[in-house]
Amino acid sequence: MNKFFLLTPPVITFVNHASIIFSYDKINLITDPWLFGSVFNNSWDLVSESKMKIQDFDNITHIWFSHEHPDHFYPPVLSSIPEDTRKKITVLFQNTLDHRVAIKCKELGFSVIEMKHNQLYKLANNFQVKCRPYLLYDSLLYLQIENKKILNLNDCGVDSLRQAEYIHKITGDVDLLLTQFGYAAHIGDPDDVELRKIASKEKLMRIKIQSNVFNSKYVIPFASFIRFSHEDNIYMNDQVNKIRTVEEFIKQETNSIPVILYPGDKWILGENNENIKAIEFYEKDFSKKFEPFKNSPKIEFQELQNYSNIYTKKIRDRNNWTLIKFFHSISFLKTAKIYLKDLDLSITFDLVHGINKSKFSKNESDIIIDSDSLAFAFKFDYGADTLLANARFHKSGGRTMIFFRQFMIGTLNNNGRTFPFGIIGFLLRERSMWKSLFVEAILGNYDFE
Repeated sequence: MNKFFLLTPPVITFVNHASIIFSYDKINLITDPWLFGSVFNNSWDLVSESKMKIQDFDNITHIWFSHEHPDHFYPPVLSSIPEDTRKKITVLFQNTLDHRVAIKCKELGFSVIEMKHNQLYKLANNFQVKCRPYLLYDSLLYLQIENKKILNLNDCGVDSLRQAEYIHKITGDVDLLLTQFGYAAHIGDPDDVELRKIASKEKLMRIKIQSNVFNSKYVIPFASFIRFSHEDNIYMNDQVNKIRTVEEFIKQETNSIPVILYPGDKWILGENNENIKAIEFYEKDFSKKFEPFKNSPKIEFQELQNYSNIYTKKIRDRNNWTLIKFFHSISFLKTAKIYLKDLDLSITFDLVHGINKSKFSKNESDIIIDSDSLAFAFKFDYGADTLLANARFHKSGGRTMIFFRQFMIGTLNNNGRTFPFGIIGFLLRERSMWKSLFVEAILGNYDFE
C-alpha cells in the first residue's frame, strides 16, 4: 500500500480544494480530483500545491464527481492516469440527461455507475453512498461509513433553513459536514468592495445554517482554496474568506468542531485535529507573490462573427426557434450591448441577428469584456457559465443580465435540456425553493449580485 494512504478506517485525506479521499477497508473513494492546472479559461489556480501524484491513483477504487465544472471534473487529471489504472477505478456520477461525463469516463476506460437520485449504493460492507442533484448540474454526496454519516455539499448553495431542512430529511444528522466557504463567481466590479465583503459574510452564515440543521459534530471547510489568477479578475481576491477567519467563525458561531486540512493531511474521523499548522501553511501560500495570467489572445471581429454564427445555428437547431424569436420580439431576449475592451469596439448581440458593430459608448454597454472571453462563450455551451465563474467582465452602466440571458438557452442545452421544454421539465420536477432561484436568475432580479 502506498504511504499516501492509511489502512485505519475511516480516514479522511485532504487532496486539494474540493478533493477528499474517504478510506475504509479496501475502499479509497476520491472526490473531484483537480490536482494541477489553471481552469475557467486561465482564470482560477490552486492556492497550494497538491501532494497527491498521478501514481497515487493506483490505490484509488472510486472517483465521485459532484458536477462538470473544471475545478471538480478536470479531464487532464483523468487522462494523465495510466490506462491500466483507469480500468481498476469506478467513477460515480449523478444520472444526467446527456450522460456526457459518463460517456467521457467510459471512453477513458473507467467503469461508471450513473447514480440514481437518492438511491444508496453499497461499495463495501459498511460503506454506502447516495447522490442528490442540486439545481441544474451540481450534486451532493451522502456517505455512511461504518457508523459515521458524512455529507459533502461542495458547491451546493444551501443558504436557507428551508433548503437545509429539506436535505436533512434525506440525510438526517451527520457526523461530518464538508462545505464551501468562499465566493466562487463574479461579485461586483473592482470598486465594489462592499459587495464582496457581504458575499463573504453570507458564505459564513451558510455554514452556520448548515451546521445547525445537520447537527454536525465536525465541519471541514473546503472547495474554496483557489486564487483568482487572471489580470482581469485578480481584484476578486481582496475580500475572500481567510481560513483562519472561517475556523474562528465555526468555533464561535456553531456547535461544530472545525477541521482544517492542508493538502496531504490525514485525519481519522472523530479524533482531535490541530488546525494551526494547516492554517499557517495556507496563509503562507496565499501571501506568496504570483504573476497573473496576461496573455489572452485577441480575437478579431470577423472571427467572432464566425463563432457567433455557429453558436446561433446550434441554438436554432436544438430549440424552438419560433419561440426564441417571439421572446426576442418582446425584449425578454433583448439585444445586448457589448464593449470589447481589447479591441476598443462596441458591438451588439442577440440570438436572432448575431453580432454586429455599433457606435454606443463604453459607458452605455451592458457588459465590458475582452474578445477572448466572448469567443469562449460562443465556442462552448458552458462558455457563459465559465465567464460567470471566472469574473472576467465588468458591469458598466447597463444590465449584465441582458447579456447572460442570451446564453441561458445554451446553458440549458449543455445540461441536456432544450428550450422551452427543458425549463418546463425542470420547474415541474424541482421543489419551489429551487424553482424560485432559477426563475429569479432568468428574470434578472438581482443581476448576478
